[in-house]
Parts: sequence; structure tokens; C-alpha cells
Amino acid sequence: MRTRVRNGAAALLAALAAGLGALDARQDDGSGVAEATIRIGVESAVGSLSLDGENMGFKLAFEEANAAGGVHGRRFAWTDRRRQSSAPADVLAVARQMIDEDLVFALVNFSGPAIGDIAAHARARRVPLMFPHTALVSSEGERYLFTSFPRFEGEAEVMFRYLAKDRGLRRIAIAHDPNAYGLTFRDALRQHAARFEYRVVAEVPVPVRMPKDLSTEFATIAAAAPDAVVMALYPEQAQALMAARARAGWQGRMVSAGPLTDEASLVVPGGSADGTLGFCHYPDPERSDAPGVARYREALNRFHPGRRLDRYTLYGYTFGRLVVEGVEQAGRALTRERFIDAMESLKDWDAGGVMPNVSFSATNHHAQRAGFICEMQGGRLVALTDWIQP
Repeated sequence: MRTRVRNGAAALLAALAAGLGALDARQDDGSGVAEATIRIGVESAVGSLSLDGENMGFKLAFEEANAAGGVHGRRFAWTDRRRQSSAPADVLAVARQMIDEDLVFALVNFSGPAIGDIAAHARARRVPLMFPHTALVSSEGERYLFTSFPRFEGEAEVMFRYLAKDRGLRRIAIAHDPNAYGLTFRDALRQHAARFEYRVVAEVPVPVRMPKDLSTEFATIAAAAPDAVVMALYPEQAQALMAARARAGWQGRMVSAGPLTDEASLVVPGGSADGTLGFCHYPDPERSDAPGVARYREALNRFHPGRRLDRYTLYGYTFGRLVVEGVEQAGRALTRERFIDAMESLKDWDAGGVMPNVSFSATNHHAQRAGFICEMQGGRLVALTDWIQP
């Protein structure tokens, strides 16, 4: 009974956030800021493990702020827009609608190959684009873009050196999405081969975002007899590849790339992911005793009881808290420009151990430059190193 009540309370808060935005819209001057609300552009669920988790995490931070009375008398509201597909044109269309029609104060999250066009449109409209879940864009020289985790190129260099030099893995294959994300890791794998003294023995593209069976693709990889297989994939692709690996009984080393490194993406029924290596961006959401992770668990249990803990919601929640902090520091006379100025004034913002403390400036809009090498042990990703800044 208690769970049903809490579920109902969470749903009511979400409905109130949407309703407040509609009721207060007439007072909005077109900047997404009204007397009682701040309207944020965050996508509705689309059935993606990572994207839906990230967006839920952002909303979780906003729900937490709303439940505490809001920020300077305003509560966060968000638009209800859902893309038609994962095609870049559809993703861009949703972002443009939020900016041009919903007149949001800021966009949060977004990712994928359309991110460059989204950033350009946000820049042209002077709308902040906050923490897209991708390393495909740089915030260098940008005023309206703030970026989140370590750049893929640096991560790839760290990991490929580690695989060859520290683990002695000399025959490396890669399965990759044939988009900018996957090709970044494929190209880096080629680039560093001679320097780190390994061979690229197979390159297998996975063009379908939610494949049902990758047995053929995995057979091609296994035939090349690799010591390790790098996965520059999205969660649903990685799950299908890990399932194919389990069916084939292959025991070689798997390596996750980028934001794929999460237990929810790598552990599949009937197969063991133990031994999988990766570059973790955040601590274990279930076991870490870091204060920021404990706060995340408490908030998720309060507003979404029963929801699975993972690094995707932890990511969204932590960076959502950073957005809330910027709004707080900007004061009651909130504008987009004041918000950006306030973000740029943040020094050593304490993420509670979720990531190193964050500082911004007019020339630095990048929040997180460090991660750590981790390994799947007993179904959980365990840190092997301290924070490493590529």
C-alpha cells in the first residue's frame, strides 16, 4: 500500500510540474521564465535504457528541488515531447520545437549525431544547452553550451594503452555503431595500434540501434581470435552482443566504451560479464558510500520507488543538481544570461564524490575531465584505479 502511495505521489508531482508550466505560460516573456515556473526542455521516454534513465535523472533533480519549495519561489516544469525515432533529423526536430515553440529556458541532455546541429540552433537562439550526454561536441569557445564527461578521444587513448601495455592484450577487435560515436573509437583504435603495439584484427559495424540477434556479427569477431573486443555501442546493441557471446561460449575479454560502462548495459541473462573492462565515469550506484550517491539513492527511492539504480539516472541527477545550483546562484531576477554568468562563477562545486569537484569560468564550460578504469567482478563494476584525467 505504501509503495502505491509513493508511486501516486511521484506521478502527482510530475503532473503538477507539467500543469504549472501550462498555467503559468501566459506570464512567460518568451525566455522560459515565468512568475512561478522555469520551463526546461527534457525529452519524454522513448524506450531507451540509457536516454530514458538520463532524462529521468534530470527530472529527479528538478522534482527534488520542487518538493523543497522550488528555487527563489519558482518550480521547474518540463515539456512533454517525444521523438518519432532515433534518426538525427527526428532528434533535431524535437530540440528545435522545444526552443522555437515551447520557448524553454534551457535544454538538458540530448545526445547522438544530431548534437552538433542542436548545439548550433541553441547557440543561434541563445538558449543554454546543458550537459548533453555525449563527447561529440566541445564547449570550448561556447557561451550557451556546457558539456559533461571526459572526451572520447582521451578515454580511448587511456584504455587502449592500458589494454596493450598493462594487460598484454595484443589482438583487439571492435564492434561499433557506424555513427560518429562508434567511428570515434574505431578510428582511435586504428590510430594507436602501432604506438601501443597491438593489432586490430576485426572491425564489425552494428547499424541497427535495437538488434534482436547479433550472433552472425559475433561469429565474425570470434573468427578473428581477438584477445579483447571493444564495444563502442549503445546499451541495447551491447546487450545483444553480450547475449551472442554467451550463446557462443566465448570467454575472451570484453571492453566497454564511453557511457556504455554500466552494469545495466552489460549483464545479460544466461551469460557472465565478469572480466569486462571499461572506463567508468561514476561510482557504483548501488554500493558506493559517497555522499552524492547516497543522496541520489534516497531521492530515487522517494520519487520513483522500485526504479532500478544505474549510472544513467545517477548521471542525470548529478548534472540536474548542477543546473539547479546555477538557477539558485542566478537569483530571483533570473534570465538566461544571468544563469550562464552564475554557472561560470561556480568554483569547486561538491558533487559528493560522484565526480571530482566542478569549477567553471567564461573559458571553461566542461564539468568532468576524469574517470577511472574499472572491471566487472561478481556482476558489479569495481574501480581498478583512482581518477584519471586523459
